[in-house]
Amino acid sequence: MRLIALLVPVFFALSTHALATTGPDGSAIPPDRRFDAFIGDRPLGTHRYDFFQDGEALALRSEAQFEFKLGFITLFSYDHVAEERWNDGCLQRFESQTEQNDNRFSVRGAWTDGMLALTTQDGVETVEENCAWTFPYWDRTITTRSELINIQDGKRAAVRFSGPEPVEIEIRGAPRKVEALTLQGGEEGKIDITLYYDGPLWLGLDSRLENGRTLRYRPSQDDPALAQATSLGSSQ
Repeated sequence: MRLIALLVPVFFALSTHALATTGPDGSAIPPDRRFDAFIGDRPLGTHRYDFFQDGEALALRSEAQFEFKLGFITLFSYDHVAEERWNDGCLQRFESQTEQNDNRFSVRGAWTDGMLALTTQDGVETVEENCAWTFPYWDRTITTRSELINIQDGKRAAVRFSGPEPVEIEIRGAPRKVEALTLQGGEEGKIDITLYYDGPLWLGLDSRLENGRTLRYRPSQDDPALAQATSLGSSQ
């Protein structure tokens, strides 16, 4: 279940070598998102993303609640809350609180004048940074990034994207043609995620876990972005 930590925090990405091109900011507020999570075909929980205008910036609050049981025994539990503030395509500040089984984690970060201050379980670290990012899968420009940081523990991971490839997945019980992009990297190559998009609209992911199982995200029945896209399509 270790890779779940890379998925649920609305993870964040840092690139010390590239300035932001396009990306999240307060000029366009995305619709809120709601995803159901599964291990294989077994329901695991939900992950929600709520977006707000904060002055000229984009603010995001994400919450994930996962629980995996075998009969009456809870094998895995995960509760996570993260808040982020984006401006001009870069992350300005963030904070996360995570409880995984009996372990608790907290991370805070703030970017000022080209320096990123990270506060983690290991203490405070200040590093030179042009533009900080999270794992905003809801913004397809994440695929331009080459280094990611796990918002749960503040650790960095070099990554690479490949694709897109045309595939078909099931969304709300119906087949849908989408584009698949592969995200790989991290320590010992442990990150192995397939992201699904229809144009700019994020429609889920499949993540290969260390135990051989697959963690899947698919839009919930009440996902606002998918409902909005469906409504716009039917009106044309």
